[in-house]
Amino acid sequence: MTLRQQLFIGISIIFALIFAGLVWLGVSGTRAYLEEQLGSHAQDAASSLVHPLSQAQGEGDDVLAQTLVATLFDRGYFQRIAVLAADGRLVFERSLPPKVDGVPLWFSDALTLQAPAGEAFLSAGWRQLGKVIVVSQPTHAYQYLWGSTLEIAGWMLLAYGLALLATRMVLRWILQPLSEIEQTAIEIQRKNFKQIGIKPKALELSRVVGAMNNMSRKISEFLDAESAKAERFRKEAYQDELTGLDNRRSFDLRLAQVFGGEIQFSEGVLIGIEVNNLKQFNTEASYKRGDDFLAAIARYGREILGSEGSILCRTGGGSFAFIIFDRSTEQVAELGRRLRESLLQAFPEGEGDFSFSIGMVHFGPGDTRSPVMARLDLAIESARQAERNALHHVVNLDAAVSSLGSMAWRDLIKNALHENRWRLVGQPVVSLKTGAVTQQEIMTRLVGQDGELVPASVFLPMAMRHKLMPDIDQALLALAFDILERRAGESGLNLAVNMSNQSLENPAFLTWLSGRLARLAGRNLHLSFELTEYGCSLDIEAARRFANLLRSHQARFGIDHFGLAPNSLQMLRDLPPDYIKLNAGLVAEAPKNADARSLLRAIVTLANSLEVEVIAQGVESAEQVSMLVSDQVAGGQGYHFGAPSADGL
Repeated sequence: MTLRQQLFIGISIIFALIFAGLVWLGVSGTRAYLEEQLGSHAQDAASSLVHPLSQAQGEGDDVLAQTLVATLFDRGYFQRIAVLAADGRLVFERSLPPKVDGVPLWFSDALTLQAPAGEAFLSAGWRQLGKVIVVSQPTHAYQYLWGSTLEIAGWMLLAYGLALLATRMVLRWILQPLSEIEQTAIEIQRKNFKQIGIKPKALELSRVVGAMNNMSRKISEFLDAESAKAERFRKEAYQDELTGLDNRRSFDLRLAQVFGGEIQFSEGVLIGIEVNNLKQFNTEASYKRGDDFLAAIARYGREILGSEGSILCRTGGGSFAFIIFDRSTEQVAELGRRLRESLLQAFPEGEGDFSFSIGMVHFGPGDTRSPVMARLDLAIESARQAERNALHHVVNLDAAVSSLGSMAWRDLIKNALHENRWRLVGQPVVSLKTGAVTQQEIMTRLVGQDGELVPASVFLPMAMRHKLMPDIDQALLALAFDILERRAGESGLNLAVNMSNQSLENPAFLTWLSGRLARLAGRNLHLSFELTEYGCSLDIEAARRFANLLRSHQARFGIDHFGLAPNSLQMLRDLPPDYIKLNAGLVAEAPKNADARSLLRAIVTLANSLEVEVIAQGVESAEQVSMLVSDQVAGGQGYHFGAPSADGL
C-alpha cells in the first residue's frame, strides 16, 4: 500500500469519526429538545384541566370529570391522562400504547424518547381533592427526530465526501514529489538517469529531490563520459573519418557475422560503389572536391538505405559496400535506381573519366564470402564497361530452382513442427574467474526425415522467409521448459535461448510465452532470452517491450553478438540488458589490435557501470581467457570451454 493510500485511509477514518460524532451530537440534542417539548406539552395539558376538574370533583360529578378528560384525550396527542384521589388511588384514566408511525423500528428502539409526565393538583377551597397526570404521545416527536436525523446525516455525508475529495487533491499535490521520486528511482533502476522536474514546497522533500537529482546527474555524467570514450575508441577502430561510415576493418568483421550465421536473414543484397579515376581527379581538381564527392556518396547511402541498410561501409579510397537484408527484388531495384539518380545529381560534369560504377548482387545464408565478393567485383566491372555512371544488378538466374527449394524447405519445416522433430544442444557459458558453468546457451537442430541433424544456419533462413519463426521458437521453448521442469531440483541450472524478431511481433506467441513463464514463478528455475544486436536495432521499442515482459516474470534479457554496430553503445544506454555477449570477431581481434582492445575495455567499463554482465563469445584459447580476465570480462563462451552438445540436457 502506498504512502498516499495510507494517509488517505487514515484521514478518512478521522473524518468519519468526526462526522459520526457531529451526527450523534445533533441527533442527541434534537432528542433532548423533543423530550423537553413533550414534557412541556404534557404539563400545559395538565394545568388546563385543573380548574374544570376541580369543580367537577368538588361537586362530586364524576361523569363531567370523565367527559372533560375524554374531550382532551381524544385529540390524539396524549398517551395517558389519569386522575388520582388525594390518597393516591386511581379514580379513572384514559390511555393508549405508545404509537410510532413512519419511523423504522430499529430507530425508535435505538433512540427512545422519554416523555416526562405533567402533573397538577386538584383542590376545592383549602381541601385537596387529588391530582391529574398527563403523558404526551411521542408519535410526532419520533417522526420529527427521524426526519431531522436524515437531514443531518445527509448534510454530513455530503461534507464528508467533499472533505475526502479535498483531502485527495491536497495529498496528491503535497505528495506529487514522492511520485516523481519513486518514478525516478524506478528509472534509475532501469539505468535511465532522469531528473525530477518539480521542486516541492516542503523542505524535507525538497532536499530529497535535490539529492536524487544530484545523484542522477552525476551518474549520467559519468556514463556519458564513459560512452563518449567508448564511442571514440569505436570510431578510431571501426569508423572512416571522412564519411562517418564503418571502415574496411568493420566491414570484414560484420561480413564474417553475416556469413557466419550470427545475423538471421533469408536473403541479402551486397551493393558496391566504385569511384573511377579518383586519384587523377584529386590531382587535377583538388582533394577537397574529391572528398566532398565521397562524403556525398555516404550521405546519399544513409538517406536512401538508412532504414533498410544494416551495414554501410567505406571499404577503400573510392570503394563503398552496403548490405541490406530481406527485401524483394523489386524493392532492391528501386533502391538502386534512387541511389544512382542521387549520385548523378551530385556528380561533377565535364570531369573527363571521373565517374562511378554500381554493382548489386544477391546472396543467401549458405553462401560464402569469396564467391559473393567475386560476383560483386564482376557486377561493378560490368557496370564500368557498360557506360559512364552505370548500375549493374545481378539477380539470381536460378530463381525457379530456388523457389522450388524454398517450398520444399517450407514443407520440411512444417512437417518437423507437426511431428516435433527437434533436438536441443547446449554450449556452456563459464565464469572466467572460477571456471564454473553459469549458463547453457540452447541451440536447436532440425531432425531430418533420414534422422540426420540439420543445423539452424541451414533451415532458419527458409523459416524466416516463410514466417515460421514464431512456431520454431515456440517448439524450442517448449523443449527448454520441459528441461527446466524436469530438472527443477538442480541448483544453478540456467538456460539461455535466442529469439527471432518475428516472434516479438507475434501477439499469440507472446501470450503463450507469458503463460509458460508464469508457471515457472517461485520454482527457482532460471531462463534467459537473447536478441541479437542487429535484431534489437530493427525495432528497439519491440525489444524494450519484450525485455519488460521477461523481467515481469523474473527472466533475464541479453543482447547477443554485441559491439560492432555503430549504435551499439547508444543501444546499451537505451535498452540496458541484464548481460551482453561480445561479438566473436571483436574478441578475436582485440589481442592483435590496440584500437579493438581499447574498444573492448571501454564497453566493459560502461557495462559494469550499468551493472550489465559481460560475456565474451568465440573464446578459443587460454591466451584469450587471460586477456579477458585482465579486462574484467565476467564470462566466456566458445570451443575453448566446450562445443555445442546434447550432453547435460
